[in-house]
Amino acid sequence: MPSRSALHIEQFVHVHQSSVRGFLAYMGCSGDRLDDLVQDVFLSFLSSKFEDRGEAATRAFLRRIARNLFLKSIERERRQIVQADPELAEKAWESYESTDAGNGYLIALRECLVGLRGRALEVLRLRYEESIQLITVASRLGLSESGVKSILVRTKSRLRDCVERRLGI
Repeated sequence: MPSRSALHIEQFVHVHQSSVRGFLAYMGCSGDRLDDLVQDVFLSFLSSKFEDRGEAATRAFLRRIARNLFLKSIERERRQIVQADPELAEKAWESYESTDAGNGYLIALRECLVGLRGRALEVLRLRYEESIQLITVASRLGLSESGVKSILVRTKSRLRDCVERRLGI
């Protein structure tokens, strides 16, 4: 990204935003702080002295910024990391992006989401599309907060298994 004009920045963010969001979500970043961290990644990138060495190097640099910002945010909030090994997450995400910039993973995820029904689908929709807090989701659906968490854990596990089957992982 040699020139940092407003148009180039907008195009750059458009090209890389979904990858950064996906990586942060894969690391375990919750929806309520995902947008802030994505924005911080690009702000950090713009203030860096990054030397363009191609798309793969750019994506790796953005992931490194994202990982560092995410880990710092967890440290600040004294929360446990959902993804146990950040280096493993980096390698796994790199393999998802290696041939098709992660599009195969996203296509598989969309196909797996089509198979969801009932509460699982409603909980995912409320939590991630509408960014509603767990306690509010629980209240809306007449469930306990731990019940909603349980549905999310089981649903994410089912989706992960489905995506991995579709990708042959």
